Amino acid sequence: RAWSWGPLGWVIPGEIFPVDIRSAGQAMNVSIGLGLTFVQTQSFLAMLCRFRYGTFAYYAAWVAVMTAFIAVFLLES
Repeated sequence: RAWSWGPLGWVIPGEIFPVDIRSAGQAMNVSIGLGLTFVQTQSFLAMLCRFRYGTFAYYAAWVAVMTAFIAVFLLES
């Protein structure tokens, strides 16, 4: 088991796409993930200067949303 959100970005798309479109789905997953990572890294310092500790509360809220999503929709049985 991995105790991080990192592997989910690779494992979940690899499991949910049918075999015939899996490579295209993974390509879209990687492209969107890298694009969002770029936006996050470019906006982090501006957010930190304006919101100070609120920046970390913002990211903590997104972790809570991700946790709720996984708990409700992607339970491992």
